[in-house]
Amino acid sequence: MKKLISKILFVNILLSVLFWSCHDTSDGHTHDENGDHVDVPEDDHHGHEEEGGDEVELTKEQIKKIGLKYGTFENRNLQSTLKVNGLLELPPQNKANVSSMAAGKVTRINVKPGQYVRKGAVLATIQNPDFITWQQEYLEVEGELMFLEKEYVRQTDLVKKEIAPQSGLDKVTSERAIAKAKLQGLKSRLKVLNLPIPIAGDADLKTFLSILSPLNGFIREIKINTGIFVNPQQDLFEIVDNHHLHIDFMIFEKDLPYVKKGQLISFSLQSQPKNVMQAKIFAIGKSIDESNRSISIHAEMVEDKTELIPGMYVEGRIILEDRKVPALPEEAVALDNGLYYIFVKEEEHDDEVHFKKVPVLKGVSDFGFFEITPLEKLEDSAEIVVDGAYFLMAQSKKGEASGGGHSH
Repeated sequence: MKKLISKILFVNILLSVLFWSCHDTSDGHTHDENGDHVDVPEDDHHGHEEEGGDEVELTKEQIKKIGLKYGTFENRNLQSTLKVNGLLELPPQNKANVSSMAAGKVTRINVKPGQYVRKGAVLATIQNPDFITWQQEYLEVEGELMFLEKEYVRQTDLVKKEIAPQSGLDKVTSERAIAKAKLQGLKSRLKVLNLPIPIAGDADLKTFLSILSPLNGFIREIKINTGIFVNPQQDLFEIVDNHHLHIDFMIFEKDLPYVKKGQLISFSLQSQPKNVMQAKIFAIGKSIDESNRSISIHAEMVEDKTELIPGMYVEGRIILEDRKVPALPEEAVALDNGLYYIFVKEEEHDDEVHFKKVPVLKGVSDFGFFEITPLEKLEDSAEIVVDGAYFLMAQSKKGEASGGGHSH
């Protein structure tokens, strides 16, 4: 019996030794076949893994050649809007067709298309011999009136002394009144034509007539050339004052309940969809176009844009609810295997710049911008590639194909 107990104790001690020997190997050490002590890593997954394809390197020369552009998120209202189309217009008082009040030959044109002019500036000069005749006639009537004034005084005195009959005074009075009216008419004509009022004894009579600008604005069109003979009321110039441009939009009858005065409209030219500007609704039409059941609304630009021209077509979005979301231009987003990515500038070493590939969720889009939600936290100051993401994505695919990528 004692021998059996001894054997059991021996077996238990042996098992305990074996158990603790096996447990000691978990501290990161083992022995080789000679019994020597050897260190081993605790766990392979704590090692540093290669990051293939999540970073891209470009030289500064490459960046310059492809025209890479940086930017940040923009807060834009891409939702809760109503799409509308419109046309840039000017109120009648802010555009003018300039003509001459008299016929004549164009001797000089002082402006060019697109040039800004102020009210009263000389646009052109025309010449006509009749201008001399009108000034000469003025001087003749003025001289006649001077004689009649003296004759009137003399006849009045003679009548008082009962030396001359009343009929002689009446005749001079009538002739004097006619001469005064004729002189005033000639003076007004010369003023309207912008010809100088001649002075008696001055032989320098003007043969040139100046065409003046009636308002401040830009020369939109010149319809004459030097040497041409123009007639009264013929259009010579067209001038527009673009500081008061407004936009006429058309909305459908069903959308009228959502539109009201004071609402902002984001709009862009059809030729420049990414240059977004703003206007504010100041009037809503009171009649319906029966052909398409539409109503016109009128909006005034928030900021003056003198480079815009009346007649341009625009695409607009009436902002129904002011709820903005982070957005980036479409050139900032690249697609890879069904997922969307943006690239963030990370670090710069000598001639190399490193970019990190960040996955994002893409939301609604408008005016060439996408609503973007990064799946990684980004610093507010992060520099994002807003133009050139497609090229960076192509570079990252090259790195994956060659087994490369920037490792840490």
